Amino acid sequence: MTLLYVLIAVLMILLVGFWAGRSQTNDTSRPEADGDSLEGLLDGSGLSLAERLFDSGDYLWLRHEVGYPQLAQALLDWRKQMAIRWLKALRRSFDELVRTPEPVSPLENSEGAPSSWGLLWLTFRFHFLLTYALLVVRLFGPYHRLIPSASWLHSVPSFDREKVPGSATGPGKMV
Repeated sequence: MTLLYVLIAVLMILLVGFWAGRSQTNDTSRPEADGDSLEGLLDGSGLSLAERLFDSGDYLWLRHEVGYPQLAQALLDWRKQMAIRWLKALRRSFDELVRTPEPVSPLENSEGAPSSWGLLWLTFRFHFLLTYALLVVRLFGPYHRLIPSASWLHSVPSFDREKVPGSATGPGKMV
């Protein structure tokens, strides 16, 4: 049990060190290095760009209906790169939003505001989901589902209550 706690502690130290090192490099050179503009990321144009990047309609049309698989593959590769850049810009925009201090008024009632642990949990959850989305886009492309399909469940044999020995309700009876 002690070994498990040691492993968790080492993982936490590595994670904090990674994030601290990444934040130092991001502050000086990262936002301008990619040339991504964070302006308008979450307004109508940024969201329509994201909607277009993750829509597979053009790819399927080029591949199956028009019959240009090489051009469809080039479109897929380009959209994969653009989707990764968009997700990274979303992460930087979120980091910038979190770092912006909010003025605190002494007259405000903070009963409805989430606690600092609650905000930490929400921030961690956002970064976890964004990292998962980046991983899926890098490995499978922008047209892959983030949530795996449950269509394979119909192939699992159903659980037959009549064949279970020692059933309290008997064969076929549910109370």
